[in-house]
Amino acid sequence: MTVVLVFLTLMVAVVGWRIARDTGARRVDVLAHEAILLFDADSPAGATREPLAVADAEKVFRGLAAVPMDLPRDDDFVPVEVRRVTFSKRPAASLRFLYAGDAYLLVVSARDRLLGNGFPSAFPEGSFVSGERGGKSFVLWDREGASCILVSDVDVTQAFDLVRRLFT
Repeated sequence: MTVVLVFLTLMVAVVGWRIARDTGARRVDVLAHEAILLFDADSPAGATREPLAVADAEKVFRGLAAVPMDLPRDDDFVPVEVRRVTFSKRPAASLRFLYAGDAYLLVVSARDRLLGNGFPSAFPEGSFVSGERGGKSFVLWDREGASCILVSDVDVTQAFDLVRRLFT
């Protein structure tokens, strides 16, 4: 009888662990899909975007994101648009920018807004999650009380390197 109870307990633990792990993977897939849709959504047809001053973009971005985040002061970094978006049914800030001529979208949401209270991280297995969906690459990470995702058309290794160099 004891052996059967131990076996059943282990079986329930393994099933529970797999469900929890798969839930995290699904959550990342949903976040990546939504960020890619935001990346693909452009301003109305015919709208031209003038580059923004980095200091002005940073001020607006910090206000919308409610998270302290310094934007790079690199000559290749050109902010194009800052706006409030709804991301995962929560308010977030998005920054559309060019880096060395390539287009990127950074979406930042305060962690408690995006994941609800009590969750320490969007993905408990590690610090970064990166991947490709539909020809777009994404990098998802947590920092300073915020969940961040970067989306671009560039290769995932290039996107990850940009996050590592400029935003962490």
